[in-house]
Amino acid sequence: MDTQDLLRDLDEITSGYQRSQILFSALNAGIFPLLEESRTAQEVADALGGWSPRGVRMLLDSLVALELVSKTDGRYRNGAMASSCLVPGAPTDQTHIIKHKAFGWETWGKLQDAVRTGSPVQADRPEQSSEELRAFICGMADIAKHSARAMLEELDVSPYRRMLDVGGGPGTYAIAFLEANPDMQATVLDLPDVLPIGREHAASTTVADRLTFTAGDMTTDSFGSGYDLILLSNIIHSYGPEMNRELVRKIYDALEPGGLLIIKDFLVSDDRTGPPFGLIFALNMLIHTEAGDTYTTAEVCHWTDAAGFGPGRLLDLTPQTRLWLAEKPR
Repeated sequence: MDTQDLLRDLDEITSGYQRSQILFSALNAGIFPLLEESRTAQEVADALGGWSPRGVRMLLDSLVALELVSKTDGRYRNGAMASSCLVPGAPTDQTHIIKHKAFGWETWGKLQDAVRTGSPVQADRPEQSSEELRAFICGMADIAKHSARAMLEELDVSPYRRMLDVGGGPGTYAIAFLEANPDMQATVLDLPDVLPIGREHAASTTVADRLTFTAGDMTTDSFGSGYDLILLSNIIHSYGPEMNRELVRKIYDALEPGGLLIIKDFLVSDDRTGPPFGLIFALNMLIHTEAGDTYTTAEVCHWTDAAGFGPGRLLDLTPQTRLWLAEKPR
């Protein structure tokens, strides 16, 4: 790689925050729904309630630079990515998860402090607002729709009849599993503030009568018993090894003999050299949690072995996500 290539790649890293702020600002302003039809910068500024035409023009031109918006004869319009992902209610709407990431802007600005102290910086911020919670839970739902389909393409869950989704939030995985398996019942366990959002999502489906939402704290409450399928999706990265070992033990106790545990997370290689997403996401856990991290397959295997599960197996789901599957012996 020659010097110019090195400098270009370095510039992409150092200016990444500028690109993300362009997107966050446009999304929070509500610009993308306006650009489903062609508009001038003045028309967009007027539609936003008298914003600065100069400022709006600069922001729109930056969206052109990011290839999110096209510009023809001074008029702006959404490109394919913006129409599909950045307009609320679009086919692959990602607005909630992007807003969730935008809420992390200030805390990521204190990354150096978190690395120096080994402690989260979220304690410096006010308590999470209901808007932030909804953005996070609905963002998880938007992502989970695609992951749930991928999971069902890779796994045959038709033999299972009673599912528990621990920390299941909006219930996206449980809903998808129920839709694919008419003989299955499911329970979503999550905190009281989260459950109304999950019930909203379930109400628009045909499986609401087979889905139960139960309030509970996974770190302190029992998971009950009688389940033959338990999902722990994107949970272990929020906790330290000791808590994750305890969660796996409680899941073992809640499963019937022959029952299946599915751990879905950003599992990284045992030498911690990839995938890139998981390595970077570990810093997100450093910033926001007391003990969270991304974990290796060997670490997760150790937890399931210690709990009494049979030999587990690893399954790649997406470029970022892997599954660890382990059965309780019969």
